Amino acid sequence: MTQITNRSLDKAQRNPKPWRVVDLIQWGTRYFTDHSIPNARLEVEWLLAHQLSLERVDLYVQHDRCLNTSELAGFKGLVRRRVAGEPFQYILGRAPFYGRDFLVTPVVLIPRPETETLIQVLRKGPELKTILDIGTGSGCLAITAALFYPHTQVTAVDISQAALAAAKENARRLEASNVAFIKVDILKVLLKDKFDAILCNPPYVATDDVPALQREIREHEPRAALTDGADGLTWFRRLAEIGQGLLNEEGRMIVEIGGSLQAKPVRAIFEAAGFAVTLHKDLQGEERVCEGRWEK
Repeated sequence: MTQITNRSLDKAQRNPKPWRVVDLIQWGTRYFTDHSIPNARLEVEWLLAHQLSLERVDLYVQHDRCLNTSELAGFKGLVRRRVAGEPFQYILGRAPFYGRDFLVTPVVLIPRPETETLIQVLRKGPELKTILDIGTGSGCLAITAALFYPHTQVTAVDISQAALAAAKENARRLEASNVAFIKVDILKVLLKDKFDAILCNPPYVATDDVPALQREIREHEPRAALTDGADGLTWFRRLAEIGQGLLNEEGRMIVEIGGSLQAKPVRAIFEAAGFAVTLHKDLQGEERVCEGRWEK
């Protein structure tokens, strides 16, 4: 078989012999590896399956399938976007969270496995009548909670109308009918209702730490969802301040934190506001969730 190089891929549209699925998987894996893309083969397979409107497993069933000029050009465009640093999930337009696919665009933060810890903590508690998700983004937390608790009323708030539109579409697709979406700046406006639990994955990256973020995160994900523009603790202070007004007695504030190094100051903030605090670790052993129980 002719070895595929970057130049040969560019020429493939003029080559009378189209490239096969298996050829492109092999080439793409080498190309992504050379450009330090993690999970090179897996990402190539997902991109190629996306371009061909196939399930990933079908690539191996159709490994000898030859791509036409349009398909090859489309795949090449996806590869270029990924090598340029665009997040894999934005290219596909979706990201997995707790076993479901959520539509994602650059207006929302990409759901991550460690954020699933919030749902795990939520489910350890008693039955809930009302849940509030602050800064809902894609809606992954609110919708997942709503599907686990179909008789619970979930309220999801965000300051971004574009993010709320994305979350509403995810709720429609996943048939989460018990979620209400509200546009509000929770840093400035206090809701009148009270809730049994509050979920929040706030922007907790300090301004000084933004340059150390991965390039694809730093350059492509919404800045307001990543950092508070200060010391990374602004949202925790506000949540601790408004928590007593938003939570029913014995209500729980369940928030994501930036790992073990941030655990101590976040714990101190919530304890000073009168919360009984428990820290929970993610699957990597990092303290990832601060759970504060409000006790009058």
